[in-house]
Amino acid sequence: MGGWPRKRQGNKVGRRASEAPRPYKGGASRARSGEQDASKGSFVHIVPLDPAYKAGFARHVPAKQQFPMKRKSKKKGQKKSRKKGGAGKTLFFLIVIGLGLFLAYHLRREILESLEPLLKKGPEKRLERRAEKDLEKKTVPQGRKIVTLYFSGEEEEYLTGEKREILNKGDAQEEAKEVIHELIKGPKGKLIRTLPPRTKLLALRIDEKGLAKVNFDKTLSRDHPGGSSAEIMTVYSIVNSLALNFPQIKGVQILIEGRGEGITGHLALDRPISPKSDLIKK
Repeated sequence: MGGWPRKRQGNKVGRRASEAPRPYKGGASRARSGEQDASKGSFVHIVPLDPAYKAGFARHVPAKQQFPMKRKSKKKGQKKSRKKGGAGKTLFFLIVIGLGLFLAYHLRREILESLEPLLKKGPEKRLERRAEKDLEKKTVPQGRKIVTLYFSGEEEEYLTGEKREILNKGDAQEEAKEVIHELIKGPKGKLIRTLPPRTKLLALRIDEKGLAKVNFDKTLSRDHPGGSSAEIMTVYSIVNSLALNFPQIKGVQILIEGRGEGITGHLALDRPISPKSDLIKK
């Protein structure tokens, strides 16, 4: 009994068994539309497909395109989960911000009290810095003080003043030592030195009564050129340079290694000597 097979209900004209059935173009869309209409509640009759037709459809249509509804449903589920996750994060951040504002409002006094010392330190430090700068302006530019040193003239009859800069230490006793050291260095001009260059100052102290005791080593007497005029110039060079530059010094006592001996024996140095301005050449 050969020939063409009989027609089956719901299928197209039968084909030979050796021929592969071609996929029906509208089968998948009809099945899909049928499922969609069934989900909406309307009834659509779906004609069952022949197994051979299904095999041919599966052969010619990729697996990804056979059932697209499942993939779409997954994408929709992912979008919904993402939307839910984003909404949860925004809600969490809003809650945190609300709690922060609530605590800041109710604890504003404590926060201000804790920050008050820090806020006050800024202006206080600025004022302190300004005060320090003002003090520096008053002291730093005056870091060097101008004094007058008295050296002997060429005729060794009068003393002549020479301006010299010393460090302004703010202490009369320390500044008086600087004056003696500058006298030992000697004049910078044409004047004649009054102290031997190798003379060393051992000590200088100013007491409460304004008496300055100046102690030298023996070099002052040993290296001195001698003569009454030269000794007078040496003594009053020391006394006038100290008493006329420092008002608190009223008298000067010259000592040689702690003793009030004369330098060359012409003048007695066992008592304080007052300044003598009439020896200064005007």
